Amino acid sequence: MKNIKLLSEDVGNGFPCYFIAEIGNLFKNFEEAKRLIDSAKEIGINAVKFQTWDIETFTTKNNFFDFEATGHVSQYELHESLQISADLQHQIVDYAAKNNITIFSAPSHVKDIKLMEELDIPIYKIGSDLACHIPLLKQVAKLDKPIILSTGMCTLEEVRNSVDAILSTGNDQLAILHCVADYPTKPEETNLSVISTLKKEFNVPVGLSDHNIDPIIAVGAASMGANLIEKHFRDIRNSSSPDDIVALNKDEFRNMIQSIRLIEKAKGDSKKEPTKNEKINLLTNRVSIVSMMEIKAGEIITEKLIDIRRPGTGIQPMYFDRVIGKKAKIDILKEEPITFDMIE
Repeated sequence: MKNIKLLSEDVGNGFPCYFIAEIGNLFKNFEEAKRLIDSAKEIGINAVKFQTWDIETFTTKNNFFDFEATGHVSQYELHESLQISADLQHQIVDYAAKNNITIFSAPSHVKDIKLMEELDIPIYKIGSDLACHIPLLKQVAKLDKPIILSTGMCTLEEVRNSVDAILSTGNDQLAILHCVADYPTKPEETNLSVISTLKKEFNVPVGLSDHNIDPIIAVGAASMGANLIEKHFRDIRNSSSPDDIVALNKDEFRNMIQSIRLIEKAKGDSKKEPTKNEKINLLTNRVSIVSMMEIKAGEIITEKLIDIRRPGTGIQPMYFDRVIGKKAKIDILKEEPITFDMIE
């Protein structure tokens, strides 16, 4: 796999899972954004991500949502109410930089790139809605910054086309997110096995942009090899948002991170061999060949004289037939594990 760097942090196989807190739509002013950024830093989130759009280039006025999270609502009217100004975007980017936490955004139109470059956005997220927008992908890729491509609503062939478009510019700083663009996502439609499919197909870091309500799905994704996890992040003190239903609060996000870090410790290196502590335990918890009565030096060992039981410090049971008929070299005590240096 070709691992990538998101600023100073390595992302890919062999590196810790990279956590992205999606805060777009979950704040309406600077104070609300600060709460989210401060909390993200406190609990060990790697990066905070928001969204950049101009309502006039975002959608037509006759387009409607029909998600469980929103109901039947005009996309234009909803996003007009959620749009954050360029000034506010400058404020939150500056605040995140001063507090040493990575922050980046996602464009919704090619015209958004101008503002994002003014903000000096270090990483570009491409949302699932734009995953097949080849002209935009190429334009972003030419900025020579890392790209995180979300793939909700895409076929594998469409993802191939988008990846090829990005790579054709010479920019190979790419990570892919498996995503189901339904809010909230049903666990039975999440299809976490796609993470493995995307890794094999593209040989780049792959993660999950998760819209399930229960964070256990993201923990499962990490256990299946996800290199990045993106989840919506909310603060109960902030204004209500349609994304609240799929967002984690501070404690929930912290618990998810801790669970995934525990999974990472437990995954190991795939080698099947006794662990350091097992090597100690096998001495007392395994079985071996043990004398069942006192055996005198020179006596021939028969089945009646021995048994297989704990501890494991004697000859392993696989050699039982080789021990039968051997002669004791020394006196062997009752219930003493028999070793090869005791017989001939």
